[in-house]
Amino acid sequence: MQSDREWTEEERKKMKESLQLMESSEEAKQYEDKERMLMERNVELMEKDKQIQEKENFMTINTETLQMKNKMLKEKEKHLGEEQEKLEQMTKETQIQLKDKDSQLETLRKELQDESSKLQEMMILLEQQKTEVSEKDKQLEEKERLLSERNTQLMERDKQVEEKDRLLEERNKQLQERTDPDSAAPARRKKSKRLDPPSFSAKTPDSAAPQRRRNSRELLPPKISGGSSSSASLESVPVSELRLVLFGRTGCGKREAGNTILGREERSQAGASTVRQQSESRQGEVAGRQVTVVDTPDWFCPGLSLAELRQDVGLCVRLSAPGLHAFLLVIPVKQSTGEERGMLEKMEEIFGERCWRNTIILFTVTDEVQEKNIDEFIQSGNQEVQRLVEKCENRFHCLSIKESGDGSQISELLGKIEKMVEGNREKFYSSEIYLETESQIRDMEKKIVREREEMRERQERETIEKLERCVQETFIKFTESTADFHTKINQHEERITKLEGMLKEEKDEKRKVELKREVERENQQRNEVQLELERLKEETEKERREMEERHRQEMEEIRETYEGEARMEAERNLMKIILPELQQRMWEVMTKKQKDFDCRMDEKEREIETLRWRLRKGVRERITAGGDDRQGDTRRQFSSLRQFLCLSTRSDQ
Repeated sequence: MQSDREWTEEERKKMKESLQLMESSEEAKQYEDKERMLMERNVELMEKDKQIQEKENFMTINTETLQMKNKMLKEKEKHLGEEQEKLEQMTKETQIQLKDKDSQLETLRKELQDESSKLQEMMILLEQQKTEVSEKDKQLEEKERLLSERNTQLMERDKQVEEKDRLLEERNKQLQERTDPDSAAPARRKKSKRLDPPSFSAKTPDSAAPQRRRNSRELLPPKISGGSSSSASLESVPVSELRLVLFGRTGCGKREAGNTILGREERSQAGASTVRQQSESRQGEVAGRQVTVVDTPDWFCPGLSLAELRQDVGLCVRLSAPGLHAFLLVIPVKQSTGEERGMLEKMEEIFGERCWRNTIILFTVTDEVQEKNIDEFIQSGNQEVQRLVEKCENRFHCLSIKESGDGSQISELLGKIEKMVEGNREKFYSSEIYLETESQIRDMEKKIVREREEMRERQERETIEKLERCVQETFIKFTESTADFHTKINQHEERITKLEGMLKEEKDEKRKVELKREVERENQQRNEVQLELERLKEETEKERREMEERHRQEMEEIRETYEGEARMEAERNLMKIILPELQQRMWEVMTKKQKDFDCRMDEKEREIETLRWRLRKGVRERITAGGDDRQGDTRRQFSSLRQFLCLSTRSDQ
């Protein structure tokens, strides 16, 4: 057992040795295998290192590329920010301009509304004028009928007067044979009778010629020694007529002046506070004359509308038909308050510049001090009063409205009026001038409307061109802005395309996440730019539509109001353009017809003046030579002389 055990131990040793050998060989193999595997692994690791190195190089290149792209993106973002600031600035400026345009359009809208209201007033005024024209036509027809009847009567009376003249001529011849050669009255009477003017057409063509002939015959002096003939002549002499128009500011004393002229004691109870609404006419006989006084309201009041003014002027013209002899511009002698300002222009606007030929300024006074200082008041007064006096060729009269006096101031005033009328080519300022102008108004209005229409079309063309320029400028700005936006969008799309390509090639997950974020950010920026572009397009389109709509409304309002403006222009220019031209034409025609008559009337007036002087001289000589025994004859001569002078004065009217 022991030997077996020992053998076993030896065997074991051998076995151990063999095992060790075996193990060592296996380990050697394993080691070799491991070495081989390590070599293979080293080769693989070297290949991987090469790949990693290549990737690191590629990553380095990519990193540099990304850094460059980031730098470019930052620069482009900065440029985009600047462009956005510019766009915001342009938007603000555009909004400011739009606000200014809106305010201007609002102002224009208000002005157009005012013009529309004025147009409505003018339409109402035109309707009133049409009504007045129809009424005037009816009145003219009635006047023509009356004038024809009166002309017939005057012709019959003319025949009677001629018969009386023939009888008077025979009687004068008989008296001339009986009286001594010093008695020049019958010869003068005969000579004045031969100066009868021929018939002519003046302000009233149907009746003026007989009236002129009758007045010239009435200049014959009465017989000094024939009572029956003298009384017959006095009975056949009609009362001459003067038509006066008083106008001035409220409280200037027009009513009191009219009462003083007519010799009435009535006074206005309310004084200056009474405001007359329309013209009034009063008649009376003053110093052998039939005087018509038309008292007008305050035509110079700023609150008086054009329609009211035109209506009352028409009433005044009707009340003073067939024409007025004198305008009496009433101005109180007191401290100036500036009320005279604008009177001159207003007068010329209403009656034309030629109205000053028939105008006398009537200075109203309340005491003797003012009357004495009238020259000082004119010279040291304001310039408006001086201008008015110069326009009237220094024709003025001072009238006391507190005391009636002895009538000398009224006689002096009427004498100035008659002298003014005699110095004019036209004997009175006729209302027929207004009636004649009615037929010319339509032609002038058509001409003005045509000119205004051409102006309107030209203005419309200019407005359209202006709109087109504005639209073109807006379109150019919009095109430039859209081009900038499209450039930015293209730049963003290029960056997105590059980032997407890099994202497809990238294998690193972290880098992919970063690239995806960059792509999303670029997409967001591109979308924002596109939204800005769309918003700009919408705003530009909206602005264009609003501009076109405003332009369309403006053009419609211009077309609607232009006709009214043309009528208003015609109304304003009527008194200043049409009336003076027609007056000039009518006066030229009348001057040719009146020239011969005026010359003869001047000769007759000189002869009458000589006759007056000789009669006065003869009366003085007879008074000196005859003494008390000739007083009866002197009284008769004075009576005859007074009658003759009265007849001469009336005939001069």
